[in-house]
Amino acid sequence: MNILVCDDSIIARKSIIGRIAPSANITIHQAEHGKQALDVMQEHNIDLLFLDLTMPVMDGFEVLASMPVRPHPTHIVVVSGDIQAEAKSRCADLGADDFIEKPFVTSDITTLFDKFAIPLRQTDVRPTHQGRKPIDLMAAIRELSNIALGASAALISQQMGRFIEMPLPNVASLHQSELTMTVQDIVNSSQSRAVSQRFVGNGINGEALVCLHGSGFELLASSDDDEGASSVNEVILDLSNLLVSSFLNSFSKQLDIAISLRQPIVLEKDFLQVSLSCDQFLKGYEQDIFTIEFVYKAENLDIACDIIFLMDYESVNAIEDILESVL
Repeated sequence: MNILVCDDSIIARKSIIGRIAPSANITIHQAEHGKQALDVMQEHNIDLLFLDLTMPVMDGFEVLASMPVRPHPTHIVVVSGDIQAEAKSRCADLGADDFIEKPFVTSDITTLFDKFAIPLRQTDVRPTHQGRKPIDLMAAIRELSNIALGASAALISQQMGRFIEMPLPNVASLHQSELTMTVQDIVNSSQSRAVSQRFVGNGINGEALVCLHGSGFELLASSDDDEGASSVNEVILDLSNLLVSSFLNSFSKQLDIAISLRQPIVLEKDFLQVSLSCDQFLKGYEQDIFTIEFVYKAENLDIACDIIFLMDYESVNAIEDILESVL
């Protein structure tokens, strides 16, 4: 049996491959994005493809739309953090045989492996703490963020009644000057307002900045089911709070910790512009600031939400300590 695992996260690929018991009858191939997966399938008769949806170069939906590559039948199992009902439906329509959510649980894998006659490794193959290699912190946080984005998008999709285009998170360490320029670009594209929200817990301390633009907020406000339509400000505040809280809830759940949120604050664009021009902007952070940045867009609705999470390096060290205890 030829198995192909396609995911841009090496952690996600290893989590699947590590569950497959060694067998002379199984050959495992790997791909980091959809284009690479199609190239592998051009060269080999792949019996089973494990496919992520959100990837650079070519995403999972594009791979599904490109199938079949060869006459050889390939079963496809989508393994994704994008758990929107619409995403699952689209995968099925494009020919996927099965769908499991990230982070997957053992019962899901056991059932799936039984279905496709894959031998399941019964023992935990993780090395002892002394024998473990240092974790790739950026890759680990990127994978945590991918899963958190999927959970968040599902809630936003349900709330707005629209399919949310899953973004790829940009995880990076930025100098204050770089971050100022990044925030300036976000603010420039924002029509009028942004929302700031502090978060804290288990040694993690940071701030989320949400900038929103598009004409769709007026539409959401006017379609409120209550007797009086919501104001645009209320819609922006509610949506921002949901974006931040849903992401952090999934992120912290994966780390098995609790993170609490402060009350969101609506910031006028003029206030942000003054802050960006001030030498005091981000002075509370170290020279280098850890960031997770992404953009949510709603299909067929003129709304985009630019979100950036800022954390100091004491917070990053806390995340690393937690990851080393669970990976």
